[in-house]
Amino acid sequence: MVSLVRWTERAAAVRNDSRGQLLIEVLIALAILGLIATVFIGAMYTSLQAARVTDERSVTLTLAKSQIEYVRTQEYSTIDNWDYTITTIGWSATNAPSWLADKPEDYISLSSEFEGYSVDVSGRSDHENLSWATRPGIRAITATVFHHGEEVLTLENYEVDRG
Repeated sequence: MVSLVRWTERAAAVRNDSRGQLLIEVLIALAILGLIATVFIGAMYTSLQAARVTDERSVTLTLAKSQIEYVRTQEYSTIDNWDYTITTIGWSATNAPSWLADKPEDYISLSSEFEGYSVDVSGRSDHENLSWATRPGIRAITATVFHHGEEVLTLENYEVDRG
């Protein structure tokens, strides 16, 4: 009977010493879980931002290439230096190329899926990179894409008067 009393006293002493230990273990586990969740959410946010930027760059590259190719399929403009801007509404220009000048404003426009994008397209015979060209009929075509007013991409190519 004495051994049973001693065992009970020892068990009560151990129980009294471990009081609050479970609370500390739970708090440490919650802190570790919170740290892991914070890192995971941060990684997800970074991944979503990267996907958004990649999508924006892909769209702008497609818009710039399509406008340069569109210009190259048109007849060579009789106006040496021209420019126009294209949006989802239509096009506008201060000095339009000859093949576009007499067309209505909605002749070319971006699809409604490109809302917020605009493309400035220009053709320059006096472009600084053309100083090597001594023959006429070479023009630099530049397409600059904007997204919500911010410049995202500028693409440049050349066209030659084949006529």
